[in-house]
Formats: sequence, structure tokens, C-alpha cells
Amino acid sequence: MSIYCVTFRIANETIGGKTYADRRQSVVEAVNSGNGYWDETTSFFLVESALNTPNFTKAASAGLDAHKDMLVAFDPSDMSMAYFGAVETPDVLASFFRSAQKL
Repeated sequence: MSIYCVTFRIANETIGGKTYADRRQSVVEAVNSGNGYWDETTSFFLVESALNTPNFTKAASAGLDAHKDMLVAFDPSDMSMAYFGAVETPDVLASFFRSAQKL
């Protein structure tokens, strides 16, 4: 099991028939596997998962829009990071991690 830090930004608009609330709920459902899970803030989760970093990030971002939304997940134990969506400065983001993958 890995522990992931997940942060995200969801555009406050309806995209493809999905509202902000719909897309946020898709992230909540994807990352809450019944293992460790904390989500008391609006756009940051701590999550326990058996998936590796890219697969976890892919599952977490499945309901989001790549042009308007963004999700970043990293494993602090090995400093691997994967991201999805509208990241404006991916080189700066990647510089904080041992490995970085765009989905």
C-alpha cells in the first residue's frame, strides 16, 4: 500500500454535461477505496491505495476534463508523481519529484 497526497483544481463550469460537483464527486469516488482516506479540505486528499502512482492518478482523474481541470498525485515515500490536465508549468512541478509522469 502507498499513501498519496492528491491535489486538484476543477473548473467551475459544466463540461460535457458534467458540473463541477459531478466531476469533484468522480474524484472522491475514485480515490476512496475504503482504505485510509482524509478529505477535510476542498482540494487536497490523503489516500491509501494499492495502485502505483500513474495508475492511481489515472483512476483519480478519469472523470475530469484535460483542458480545464487538473489533478496531481504523489507518493511521499518514493517521491514519484503523476499529473493530469491543465498544468501550466510542468517542468517546475516535476522539479520537486524524483520521477514525474504526464497522463
